[in-house]
Amino acid sequence: MILELKNIGIIREANIKIDGLTLIAGENDTGKTTAGKALFAILRARAFVTYNKTDDIKQKFEWIDKKIFKNQAVSKENSLIKIADNQLNFIDNIFEISEDKFLSAIFIETPFIWSLYDFFQNVAQLAPMTEVQIRYPYLSWDLFTKLSNEREKKYAIAKELIPSIQNIIGGDFIHIRENFIDKYIFKRKKDDKEFELENVAMGIKYFGILLALLKNNYITKKRILIFDEPEVHLHPKWQLELSKILVELVKNGVKVLVNSHSPYIIDALKYYADESKIENNFYLAEKNEDETSTITDATMDISPIFEKLTKPLRELRKMKLGLK
Repeated sequence: MILELKNIGIIREANIKIDGLTLIAGENDTGKTTAGKALFAILRARAFVTYNKTDDIKQKFEWIDKKIFKNQAVSKENSLIKIADNQLNFIDNIFEISEDKFLSAIFIETPFIWSLYDFFQNVAQLAPMTEVQIRYPYLSWDLFTKLSNEREKKYAIAKELIPSIQNIIGGDFIHIRENFIDKYIFKRKKDDKEFELENVAMGIKYFGILLALLKNNYITKKRILIFDEPEVHLHPKWQLELSKILVELVKNGVKVLVNSHSPYIIDALKYYADESKIENNFYLAEKNEDETSTITDATMDISPIFEKLTKPLRELRKMKLGLK
């Protein structure tokens, strides 16, 4: 599967292979997140029309685009989002899409989703009873629905990773219903002590997202997992542990896209992927002189990625040595 982007948000051009493990590296504001959101948007629109047996993909994509990008992703002329034979072509407002296997996506942005859990429950209860439009972050809402609902067990995959994640964080995320309120708690392994999620470290919460998705049977071969800068809330030690888990998911047939600017995650993913002999593709997102961004293939040689990401450290060392 090739994700082709032209004039989408900040991205001038990108051709990204989505198969096995895919990583997009780069500094902030180089289009990494935009690429992940564009992939999510087209797959969610495609999944909707497939599941609901409707051909109105243009309307659904525009609705998702408005929710995610506030109508700014495809506002430029000659914009293009294309996935293999599936395409949404925005040239002259022509939308085209061909038949392909059913695929959807899960976008994992931040463990702050657990802090929004109660809010989204209230939205779910109040929205049908009011005509007032309730504004909420769509990507977080989509993830919430998967954390709060369990699918049929026939979709289960990679269940053997659940104990591995529990060992990493030293406990488990338990889904309970208390006083008619649906919620999660963290149960610590060493003493069975239970904690409200407000009192749990953000790194543990991040792994808790994976635990809940695995338990609820949402991680499948029919979904692409998109991880947006997972390093933000993880110590380097846990960045390596997460990299191991992601490679194991790929070995189970799950497609994974990671956006990152962490040398730890990038190096670890490359090492574990090569060691496991899984399909892996690495890309570098860079700013152009006109403030647009281009994403280029670095799979055969990832040294340009580290050259770019370690530049601040080299500059700091020069300053400490009194060099210009």
